[in-house]
Amino acid sequence: MTEFLTSTDTAELVSLRRELHRRPELSSQERETAARIVAELERCGADEILTGLGTHGVAAVYDSGVEGSTVLFRCELDGLPITEISTFGWRSEIDGKGHLCGHDGHMAILCGLARHLSAHRPVRGRVVLMFQPAEETGAGAADVIADPRFAHIRPDFAFALHNLPGLPLGAVGVRPGPFT
Repeated sequence: MTEFLTSTDTAELVSLRRELHRRPELSSQERETAARIVAELERCGADEILTGLGTHGVAAVYDSGVEGSTVLFRCELDGLPITEISTFGWRSEIDGKGHLCGHDGHMAILCGLARHLSAHRPVRGRVVLMFQPAEETGAGAADVIADPRFAHIRPDFAFALHNLPGLPLGAVGVRPGPFT
């Protein structure tokens, strides 16, 4: 079996997560974060990148060219209006703002999936990677769905992830419908 990502990919994604962690932006203000994600996605061979969805949302489309389902994976762009008190070398550089809910990690995970998709295209249908704005205020999903361009990428199936402290390393919890 081929590696999902190389050790170089992993190191670069860790660096990306730390970069994003240092520069959090609040809901509906994710301009620089979205631009950084677009720069990363441009390296990853997406067939199409949509920007400005519902304010600053970004979607990368990987299209097989063969009829099939559209599967969307979603993460968040925004940080929280909370001062970070950690002493990590990659702590927030912006007073009163922090990626303290894991959104920086979620973005890096989807960028990792983009790297994988650039080398392992979908066999049929499409895969859409959605970087959603304003998750913390609850406005982002509604704004993205209300954007007329969303109809172009409307998924048959949508998946999101969130950190869930307490699960063992490597474990994944799944349930239908909304969760966290």
